[in-house]
Amino acid sequence: MDNRKVWEIDFDVIGPITIKDEINIRQEKGFDQHQFYSDIKLKKSTYGIRATITAYADNINIAETVAYVYFGRMRDVLSLENEVPIQLYKHEESFNNKRNFVSRRLLNKSDIVTAFKMAREFEVEQPKLLRSIGWYSKGKMPQNTFDKFLAFWNVIEILGKEFHTETDRTNGTKNKIYQCFLDYFGDMDEWDLPNRWIDDMYEKRNQIVHGGEDPTIEAINVISELVPLLDQTSKKLIKKIIDSHYNRVEFTT
Repeated sequence: MDNRKVWEIDFDVIGPITIKDEINIRQEKGFDQHQFYSDIKLKKSTYGIRATITAYADNINIAETVAYVYFGRMRDVLSLENEVPIQLYKHEESFNNKRNFVSRRLLNKSDIVTAFKMAREFEVEQPKLLRSIGWYSKGKMPQNTFDKFLAFWNVIEILGKEFHTETDRTNGTKNKIYQCFLDYFGDMDEWDLPNRWIDDMYEKRNQIVHGGEDPTIEAINVISELVPLLDQTSKKLIKKIIDSHYNRVEFTT
């Protein structure tokens, strides 16, 4: 019997998303002998969705952290599936971050349940894939251009190192990324990317991280021009890997 206290945590899920009717679901959390469930209530709000989540924990700080991580993973999958920024705030923190969205993705119950299923499956079987989806979600957030670039590049670097065929040449991060692209995108002439794109992005990443790229207006403009293709390529790689390892039907049934 679980003797931990039960808490209800309110979040504002802010982004160009909405729901038509209130959604109530019960989702699995934990595994094996630590299996338990969370009740989740979703309501339409002016700025997206209002979520109330039950969490089991000894104190309120742990409860809020558990709820944020658990719901945040589902949010990451939704952001990937819909290519939109989705921010998650404790209700009392969100008033400074609210904005109106002219266009919104209308989600239904199956969208939410599928996102939870995918996050849960990846947590157990492919944690690096789940981590890369989290970075993709961060890249979609409104933030400075350098951070967006690094977030999307992290997707490619994580997946490149984790999902590649070992050869006598895969002895470094860049070579692993090249092999990963060959494995999932086919021959180089099928990549639909500029020549030396991986080399150029890898070099740009090192310049940003190691201080060689000053945040001048000119540098910001250059990075801004690189971000859209980096966004598109990182998402395409995630999708290719998911489609190669999973049958989409298993998430929707």
